[in-house]
Amino acid sequence: MNYFLPSEYALDLKFAYSVDQAYYAISSLSKPDREIYRFGIFALDFPYMIVYGLLTIGLIYYMWHNKVILLIPILIVFFDLIENILIVCILNSYPFERPVLAIMASVSTTSKWLFVGLLLLSLLIGLLRLIRFSRKESFSTIESETEKI
Repeated sequence: MNYFLPSEYALDLKFAYSVDQAYYAISSLSKPDREIYRFGIFALDFPYMIVYGLLTIGLIYYMWHNKVILLIPILIVFFDLIENILIVCILNSYPFERPVLAIMASVSTTSKWLFVGLLLLSLLIGLLRLIRFSRKESFSTIESETEKI
């Protein structure tokens, strides 16, 4: 998305933003840039959301074998979807300001990033658990081999 749109104007890349910040970013874009932003959401962000959602669900399940933790990537996809829909609504209604939509979009964006942080933490802990488990398993294999000798 950065290729098409400067990151300082992409609302979905910010952690949080006010109504004024949202409309300042959008008003800083030309009409063709707003069209590119809308296109980018549909053509790039929606498919990307599905791909990273499925990938992270698979990774989390492989690492944790716990269905409750699978809620983390599902919630990321959910908040990203809501965020994208709201940003498209804001773009479609521009130049008319819809403060409630901007607030809801910011809450969705912040929620998405909070869960992304939680996802990264759970992936890191899961990776450390797998490494520890594989070391224990390799040590027990070595011990059993030496006992056979």
